[in-house]
Amino acid sequence: MGTDQESYCGNRMDSYEERRNKVRRFQLTSDIFFCKVLEDKEACQEVIRILLGHPSLVVKDVKTQYSIRNIENRSVVLDVLAEDTDGRMVNIEMQVSEDEDHQRRARYYQASMDMSFLEKGCPYEELPELYLIFITEKDFLNQKTGISYIDRVVRGQGTVTDNGVHEVYANLTYGCEDEKIDELLRYMKKSDSDYQTEVFPNVVRKVRYLKEQKEGVEIMCKILEEEREQGIRIGVKQGMEQGITLGIEQGMEKGIRAFICDNREENIPRERVQEKLQKRFELSEEEAKKWLRKYWG
Repeated sequence: MGTDQESYCGNRMDSYEERRNKVRRFQLTSDIFFCKVLEDKEACQEVIRILLGHPSLVVKDVKTQYSIRNIENRSVVLDVLAEDTDGRMVNIEMQVSEDEDHQRRARYYQASMDMSFLEKGCPYEELPELYLIFITEKDFLNQKTGISYIDRVVRGQGTVTDNGVHEVYANLTYGCEDEKIDELLRYMKKSDSDYQTEVFPNVVRKVRYLKEQKEGVEIMCKILEEEREQGIRIGVKQGMEQGITLGIEQGMEKGIRAFICDNREENIPRERVQEKLQKRFELSEEEAKKWLRKYWG
């Protein structure tokens, strides 16, 4: 999830130095900045190798802000989706919001990805190995460690079973015994462009490019302006929809009031008016009584 660093980074009258100073405030905890850094294949590969403990893993392809559309149900947009040379899929999410149910989100993301991976008529064996890596601000699992690997275990037996799904939860609150993971998670909280490391040099290279080089700064500003304009469009659309809904409600109330007043003037019994109200305006008995109390007296 995003942070307040995602505000528009300046207008066209701002100098390059002003825009660069605003972009410098970004950390990898911002999903926009996180996605832009990890769209670099080498940077993404470093993060996956470190968090999964697979130093020989090779990323073949990576997509960011990957959308999985669902016509009837909720669609999802994945922060990062990568595929390695062995056909394994890796989803990485930067989720710093504290009010999310991260495990159920992971469950839904897994289901959405499986539905998109497996074509109709294909056997289940063709589902790829899937790694879900969620990076959160807090240690919501209360394990008091910076990273947790989840296994499916047979209760009472301790036997680990494998359905091809591997869940990994990292957090930015606690440290890790693994020095490489610990260094990477600490860097995500304060992503300095002048940081020096041999553990994830390509991540730092991409951060430095986006924060310090003119082309990178302009890329970030363009992305943020597009996000800003999209937010305005969504806000306007929602406002119009709310206005239409409000107009319908107000129009319905005027119709009910006129209906009650007309029937009262014609000395139609109150009980009869209530019946007519329920039928004409598709109201429940309690709703009809409420309008009568308001406009009949």
